[in-house]
Amino acid sequence: MPSVVSRFQDGPERKRKAHAKSRKGCGNCKIRRIKCDETRPHCKKCVSYGVSCNYDGKKPTLDLTAQGSFQVDLTSAPEIPQGPKDGPFGPRMPLMSINQATVCMINASLERAPTSNVGNWQQRGLWTITEEDIDTMRRFQTRTVLTIGTTRTAPAYRDCIWNLALGHPFLMQMVLSLTLMHDAHLASKNGDHLVAEKCSKDALQRWNTGTTIFNQVLSRPILPSSRDALWATAAIMGSLVFAYVETTDVEKSWPLKPSNPNDLDWLKLSEGKKAIWQIASPNRADSVFNSVSKEHFWALAAAWINQDDTSGLSNSMTKLMDIGPESTIKNNPYHLPALLLSHLQHLVPTHDNVLNFLYFMGCMTSEYKMLLETKDPRALLLLGWWFRMLEVGELWWLTRRAAVEGRAVKVWLERFYGGEEGLAQMFEVLGARRFPANQMLII
Repeated sequence: MPSVVSRFQDGPERKRKAHAKSRKGCGNCKIRRIKCDETRPHCKKCVSYGVSCNYDGKKPTLDLTAQGSFQVDLTSAPEIPQGPKDGPFGPRMPLMSINQATVCMINASLERAPTSNVGNWQQRGLWTITEEDIDTMRRFQTRTVLTIGTTRTAPAYRDCIWNLALGHPFLMQMVLSLTLMHDAHLASKNGDHLVAEKCSKDALQRWNTGTTIFNQVLSRPILPSSRDALWATAAIMGSLVFAYVETTDVEKSWPLKPSNPNDLDWLKLSEGKKAIWQIASPNRADSVFNSVSKEHFWALAAAWINQDDTSGLSNSMTKLMDIGPESTIKNNPYHLPALLLSHLQHLVPTHDNVLNFLYFMGCMTSEYKMLLETKDPRALLLLGWWFRMLEVGELWWLTRRAAVEGRAVKVWLERFYGGEEGLAQMFEVLGARRFPANQMLII
């Protein structure tokens, strides 16, 4: 029988036994500094954490998946503390906090939702609400919802989205995600980076879950009762995609970073929102968003496009963009974005006028989008000009990306086109009109 040796030894001379390091583990486990079980194609740690396993380096590290830690089993009802069985007036009622009661009611509502039985979501309880989520939803209702849309539409969103989320799990997840992303923004602004990091991670988990359910719903015949919830989800996703920036490192941001299929996701989603608009038809008479759908009548951008007045552009800009007497929106891909920016250049984005700034994104032609994807310098110059306008505005979900990628565009133009056609010089001129040379921007 082998002798038993205690793993505890006396004396200060004891040294820890060296462990062999695994060099075949996946990239995510190395980043997280945990031992990888090296299971292929997906190690167990990555599956439980909810990220795509990365052995070959081709996938982005910590890329979110639809499996893993996001699929936490929350089917069990919250435990209700019991008071004494008997009292002077007979059996006591169970003690239950207001939050616990609200949790039970909301989860019961979600379980009865028409879309709750899509796939196997109902069985796994992936979207079940917790007491912590109740607090998050309160912040959405009293704070975050009022930061999206315009001054006129925000109250409508506040009154409608909450009720819709109670009956549609995918919208509930998006509501939680946007609120947590807002929490992260505020924490980062106050210098509490640990809280910001946690809120961002939680927001991504909710976002991933909501997107997965949302896509499953769209793959089936659409129920009439779900159309408004679909549009509300698309609207929130638009804010989420633009608000989420993976890094504030300019060198690792688009367009400086290596090309990736996920580049310009915020722009590609705008096409998806147009498709959801056709499906949901929020301008129909019985839609809760009927009044919101008429908001575009308040936008000045539509009139700017019809008038086609480019007199606000400098001579050097019109020459650079080939805008002349023969130029039109149809034959010149730079004409429309330059036209809109010429009218926006003296405005600061607010809740009252933000729709005019969003017209720049919503009215992009397919030709101009293709130029952005190929990193055409003139197209990037116009986009950078738009970013410069957004980053000084008051809408939190627009400023972060505008600041980071706006600077990245500036560096890209300087680095690759500093002496060609005066692009970098033109960018500096446009920027100088809004920012003094000694002004610094804190992201």
